[in-house]
Amino acid sequence: MQAVILAAGDGDRLAPHTGALPKPLVPLGGRPILAHVLDGLAVAGVREAVVVVGYRGGQVRAALAARPPGGVTLRFVENERYELGNARSLWAARDAVTGPFVLAMADHVVEPAITRWLVDRADGRCRLAVDRAGPGDARAAEATRARLRDGRVIDLGKSLRSWDALDTGMFWCTPEIFGAIDGPARDGELGDVFGTIARAGGLDAVDVTGRRWIDIDTPDDLLRAESMLGADGRLA
Repeated sequence: MQAVILAAGDGDRLAPHTGALPKPLVPLGGRPILAHVLDGLAVAGVREAVVVVGYRGGQVRAALAARPPGGVTLRFVENERYELGNARSLWAARDAVTGPFVLAMADHVVEPAITRWLVDRADGRCRLAVDRAGPGDARAAEATRARLRDGRVIDLGKSLRSWDALDTGMFWCTPEIFGAIDGPARDGELGDVFGTIARAGGLDAVDVTGRRWIDIDTPDDLLRAESMLGADGRLA
């Protein structure tokens, strides 16, 4: 099984931790954030990960080469225009993808069970792992919001006024996703791309409510992530 990990952004909101390191290499529980992402993918059966790098990409490559993840073969592709949005990062991986794949973000740390559930329920359609939440959930201030109906995501976006769930950042994709980001959508955000797919009826929901996950954007997020780790330093 293959995965694509988007790790190209500059992570400026995580300053000062990103002063000397790219965001994927910022320590979490004594290990790079990206190492936790790879752990979850390996547990779910991923054997090859295509890592899209951009900002300080050489540092990411060198760090992973020095401490290769167990059981996962890594391939690197470059997004030289990472400042244009993460849709271009996924587009950069198009020639490295050989079939359906897990799409993960280098700054979203999720409990391995989330990835397993996503993979176990995978078929020929795009799928998103969602965590049910309502307007009172503080995470909705930063997270991408999802509106659900009959097992599908029918709308997706950070500015939705009504929603049922939050986007965990974990997707199951088919290679057809690259058709959706060919053209003007390439220079933008994947949330907008998947929002368009959802409104067209093409995005299924995998409910992972109750499982732990966090999107690490700020120093406060990093502190919260530290508090979620178990005694072994992992998000079990």
